Amino acid sequence: MRGVFKGIIACVVVALFSLFLGRIFPSPGADTFAILFGILAGNTVAREDSFQPGIKFSEQKILALAIALLGVGLNMHALIEIGFKGAVMIVILVSFVVVVNYLIGRLLGFSRNFSILMGTGNAVCGSSAIAAVAPVLKAHEDEVGIPVAVVNLIGTVLMFLLPVLALKVLHYDVVKSGALIGGGLQSVGQVVVAGSFLSLDAARFAILFKMVRILMIGVLVVVFSYISGQGEGASVKRFSVPWFIIGFFALSVLASWGVIPVAVAGFIKAAGEYLLVVAITAIGMRVKFSELLKEGPKALLFGTVTAMLQIAFLIILIRVFL
Repeated sequence: MRGVFKGIIACVVVALFSLFLGRIFPSPGADTFAILFGILAGNTVAREDSFQPGIKFSEQKILALAIALLGVGLNMHALIEIGFKGAVMIVILVSFVVVVNYLIGRLLGFSRNFSILMGTGNAVCGSSAIAAVAPVLKAHEDEVGIPVAVVNLIGTVLMFLLPVLALKVLHYDVVKSGALIGGGLQSVGQVVVAGSFLSLDAARFAILFKMVRILMIGVLVVVFSYISGQGEGASVKRFSVPWFIIGFFALSVLASWGVIPVAVAGFIKAAGEYLLVVAITAIGMRVKFSELLKEGPKALLFGTVTAMLQIAFLIILIRVFL
């Protein structure tokens, strides 16, 4: 266990710095700073082999715990509040985004895992969704880190563009604007900031739609677990749901029913968020500049095209369902 401390400490230090910057600059958010400074540290001060066991531990074990703890912040009653039509709209959107990202990614020459992770990040909730699905796919670190960086970058740009689009195209209908922001942005922080640009009511509906998208993490993990288990002649392989996704839903149900006291739930949610930043830092540290320079520009093109298709399709869904 002693061998992992050096890497864990490096991840924690960078994560704390990212959280500090995230409070000062809430628009990019701590996740964005964590992946960027993680990549920087992993290619400079933390590139030695002695850091790698701790970095890998943070990327895998701490990540799984963070995902499970974050379930406590998900209110199951969100489905009731936005109604059946809104929930169906989100399910269709998520399915469309994952499929389109996979097809375009493969067309551009990216790997199966890379394409799926980019689609998962865009479809659900950015870093968290990518982090949740990556272990199931047994994705390589380069297949994880670059999608996280691209999704966060594009999400930051869209955070400023979508409120303008809501005013121009949806004429600031509160529910529809909330659906656009909650359905189009990757991270919860981006949703809150973009919704607040319009109004508190718009922010509230945006968060509700976002919460329904977050619900899809579990569905996607289960689906990709099944697909991965059935590949390459492994049709007899037993299917199992990862423990962290069971914990995610269990905490969500307990918190929604009021079994967990509010103060305790708040502490668990905060712990999950902090641990997630540590894990995202570790993911960044595993990305090498050489790979980023090789795949980065094409990956940015990939993310931009699919993000535009996602927003266009979302607007169509909003007009049809809402």
